[in-house]
Amino acid sequence: MFRLFLCFILLSVSSVIPNATWANRFVADGYCLVVLASRPTADEATADARLRWSKHDVTIYRTQNGWYAITGRTLRQDDQKQALARLKARGAIPDDAFCTSGKSLVKRERSIAASYNAAPLDKQGLFSPFSEAQMSYAEKRFLQLALAFEGDYTGLVDGAWGKFSTRAMQAYAWREFNTAPQNWHSSMLVFRLAEILEADDWRYYHNDWLKMSYIFPFGAFHKGTPSKTFVNVNHANSSLSISMTRGTQAQAERLHRYVLDKHARSSKAYTARKTNYAVSAARQANGDYLYIRSRMVGGLWSSILTSAKSHDEKIFRAFTASITDGKVSNLYFEENGYLAQNIEAALALVAEKPLEPDNSIQPKTASVAVARKPKPLPRVVDPKRVGTGSGFVVSDAGHILTNEHVVNGCSMLKVDGKALRVLASDKGFDLALLQGSAEDGAAVAQFASAPAPLNSDLTVLGYPLQSLLGGLNVTRGTLSSLKGMQGDATEMQITAPIQPGNSGGPVVDSSGAVIGVVVAKLKPGQNADGSLDLRQNVNFAIRGEIAKLFLAQNGVTPQVAAVAEKLEPVALAARAAPFTKLVECYK
Repeated sequence: MFRLFLCFILLSVSSVIPNATWANRFVADGYCLVVLASRPTADEATADARLRWSKHDVTIYRTQNGWYAITGRTLRQDDQKQALARLKARGAIPDDAFCTSGKSLVKRERSIAASYNAAPLDKQGLFSPFSEAQMSYAEKRFLQLALAFEGDYTGLVDGAWGKFSTRAMQAYAWREFNTAPQNWHSSMLVFRLAEILEADDWRYYHNDWLKMSYIFPFGAFHKGTPSKTFVNVNHANSSLSISMTRGTQAQAERLHRYVLDKHARSSKAYTARKTNYAVSAARQANGDYLYIRSRMVGGLWSSILTSAKSHDEKIFRAFTASITDGKVSNLYFEENGYLAQNIEAALALVAEKPLEPDNSIQPKTASVAVARKPKPLPRVVDPKRVGTGSGFVVSDAGHILTNEHVVNGCSMLKVDGKALRVLASDKGFDLALLQGSAEDGAAVAQFASAPAPLNSDLTVLGYPLQSLLGGLNVTRGTLSSLKGMQGDATEMQITAPIQPGNSGGPVVDSSGAVIGVVVAKLKPGQNADGSLDLRQNVNFAIRGEIAKLFLAQNGVTPQVAAVAEKLEPVALAARAAPFTKLVECYK
């Protein structure tokens, strides 16, 4: 299993979903993209990228003038002139390279991972001194995260191997092997990190609400206590707690003051401040860790506040080191690169000393089976339909998203008369992912690239009250609150009428893009405090951002609408109806 997982890491490069809510679709606010060269056709750009830029991760975009731009790394706008000058002086980029805000980019054509061929390592080379000079950018990121999980690295997982990375490698090698760093030590780090990533399914995730990326334990997390200000998530296997929010500069400053006020050590608390971002870190009197990173995006400040107990320092360090502005690729390293050569040489060395079989272990004597009278077969009872809900298609492979409470307790589920199976469910988010059958040309829902604003128009589609109505129902309303019941930030309040059976159906904006999943209706007399109230149209939906997170957690890449084109109500219903489905529950 581990060898298969390791091969997967060696060969895979995660794709990145474009986001249309930035100043443009491809570059985050406050950043620019380095253009290495331009070519008149996509094929010429691809050939040039592989010939001249094979040691770089590059992305090719079609531009407004019809040419194709070969792009490399992103730079901060406020530091781009100095950064470009440094890169040109080192010969890392051509003299005519420049940095674009991305407004001229029309479409991402393809991404090409670096093809880095390191010199083959033999047994002697394994024990040679370690040198980062042989590593690619992707390999440096991989080792930085590995060293962070070991508790040695306190910098950012950015692929820039400086003094913090060097010190971390030295600390790891002397602590674990009582020697200066050697090549084979990097293999040990890779093996250890691979185990960690596999155990809780840690992967890089781009949060398009915050416009930030970070590693996330998709296989081991649960939703935290709802808050009026934060979206809260907890790691299931440690004390790591993650809280996310967007607000004004004054709100961000209060959060940073809160962290710094908690610092209770003789050493000074860590702080970093620039015009558009801020970092604060503290150690509390009981040894617990606090960290907050904020950046300004679109006039508001996105913040990630993280805490952990002292005994979970390593996980805390790894998560905080992974937080990155904008988008980054998932972790990988090249098939023929330095780390791959290390691993191959290490495995070859181990293979020279195979384990000897232990002949002292004797096989158990087979027991003689005793014939017994077979039990009568159970009586087959045809399942009955006991309830219905709604759902919608979220992938070309036939995946359907609905509510967990729609599928809970069902012995069989059907959509369009065909049986489905539950791939994943989450009671905390009240979401479930079903596997249907792929159909050529089937309509697939696209998610909005940004959260819907307050009081925006919306439409709900679903199959309520099937015994009475018997067909697709469409209702319209507005987004009346950005929070759910008791300030739950994972939900939102809508005024569109819903009925039993609407649960799991899509909530779409005026362009037909999904902004939420119907989840509940506040019934008359069901106030949160138990008091009597006859209010109407107080309904709730799970936020689209949470639905996208749930899909990504379970291996489905949500499709994101690139352009928000407002549709007339009739055209909107025609677009959304084909991907909205009736979900039937049988017992």
